[in-house]
Amino acid sequence: MIILKITFYSSTNEVLKELGSRIKAARIAAQTTQKEMAERTNLSQKTISNLENGKDVSFSTVIEVLRELGQLQSLEIMIPEQGIRPSQIVKYGKQPERVRSRTNTKPEADSGWKWGDEQ
Repeated sequence: MIILKITFYSSTNEVLKELGSRIKAARIAAQTTQKEMAERTNLSQKTISNLENGKDVSFSTVIEVLRELGQLQSLEIMIPEQGIRPSQIVKYGKQPERVRSRTNTKPEADSGWKWGDEQ
């Protein structure tokens, strides 16, 4: 049985700590120290430490560390490329490039429409 540690209900801090823990485990498995990782990625050792301890770091920092660990392809799994759905082909003839604001779909307060049981 797989227990998910990161779910929809996880707080941002919980997610950062879990990702930091996983990155630390990958670094240790690669037998690399924080100092060596910092040198290879042109980041400071403090930045590597912050990442591994679940502190908020830039996404480019995460990319550089994943690249050095040989885990950059993990981003493909995290956010897969979105394919075009058949309904989009029918409706637009192609994949939409943006989303427009929805128009007000609520009926106006006095539209004259009634359920039929009002007096």
